[in-house]
Amino acid sequence: MADKLEILVESFGAYVKAIIVNKIGGIASREDIEDCVSDVFYELCKAPDLIPDSENEKKYLIGTIAKRRAVDYFRRITHRENNYGGSDEELSSVSDNADVEDITHKKALNSALWNAVQSLGEPDSSIIVYRYFYRRKAREIGKILNLTTAAVHKRSQRAEKKIRDILINQGFAE
Repeated sequence: MADKLEILVESFGAYVKAIIVNKIGGIASREDIEDCVSDVFYELCKAPDLIPDSENEKKYLIGTIAKRRAVDYFRRITHRENNYGGSDEELSSVSDNADVEDITHKKALNSALWNAVQSLGEPDSSIIVYRYFYRRKAREIGKILNLTTAAVHKRSQRAEKKIRDILINQGFAE
């Protein structure tokens, strides 16, 4: 298995890293990216019998795992940042004249919005993340999640309504 893993890492390591950097490079540290890449190959090690022989099928499988791990890391990183309350730079940039109440409200709204998205479940939460965070079109999201474009549109509309209702119930929207 070690030889097979080395071949996979050698053949697909750059591909996996490119996917992960594309998905979370803007918010993740170098260590987070390296950990995410390692997790992709670790997952492949857990089920070596499921690795297909065809290079195209391998690439598809590895790409799918990498995208899913990147979404997991995105959630983990944003959850960690939401619980921390922001970076030291943000905290030090608050001047005496700043409207601290407005900043606090925005942080609470962002946290409530993220929690609402997470509460949707799959594939709705992924649709919203791909649509609004990654700025993907419904056609692209459909390909990624194996859904029709119409299903992506409909699920997106329903998810947006659910999010709106959750935020209204929490007093963030009217």
